[in-house]
Amino acid sequence: MLARLPENTSPPWPVIVFCHGLGGSERGYGGLGDHLAAHGYAVLHPRFADAGAADPRPMLFDPAHWHDRVERVRAVLDGLPGDERFRPDGVIVAGHSFGAYTAQLHLGVNRRPVHPAVIGGVLCSPQGSGDRGLTPNSWDDVRLPLLVVTATDDHGPHGEGLAWRREPYDRSPSAWKHLAVLRGGDHFLDGIMGDRPNLIAELITAFADRVNGDRNASDWLASGPFSDTFDHETS
Repeated sequence: MLARLPENTSPPWPVIVFCHGLGGSERGYGGLGDHLAAHGYAVLHPRFADAGAADPRPMLFDPAHWHDRVERVRAVLDGLPGDERFRPDGVIVAGHSFGAYTAQLHLGVNRRPVHPAVIGGVLCSPQGSGDRGLTPNSWDDVRLPLLVVTATDDHGPHGEGLAWRREPYDRSPSAWKHLAVLRGGDHFLDGIMGDRPNLIAELITAFADRVNGDRNASDWLASGPFSDTFDHETS
């Protein structure tokens, strides 16, 4: 696991666990992780078995690998109380692509138990129903605050489109949720995996601040920031 830690604030820090996509690694998403760390969050990047695999595609639809990813995140969450650097009671679980699927399984999807440390989720390019055991009712118990980020040209593995990507937002009864759709963007969301922060990093930071009680961040997100780049919905 790789940790990107704040340099300008003192621990214990609030935690964001960020799950990489298929075939990625814990070293990816550097711009996003550094931006969040600069705003006071400890960003923990687990490494999954598909990291760096020559052909990770078979793992995408392998339930044993789904379970292994979930257990690796759970091990991170279980270990937080033993590390004085981290707040163990206010974790946001996040991920991109296959990492978003991993994150979904920690938010109550398919009636899976939610770890007591988890208080919210960020899903970048998430999966909708008909994929990896997800059905139209899979999000019935997702009630934690939720940020869903996708794009107008963010297609699924079988050609699914925007309506499919936004299902976690549309179908969950989350206490507070926000959807941001990048106009003209694709699955890589304007370089989310790269080493430079982008507007999505600012959205995720504001969401994390809002979940941690910053009312100004709540108002900012509700106003639809970057309206020239994203379409927004909040409920």
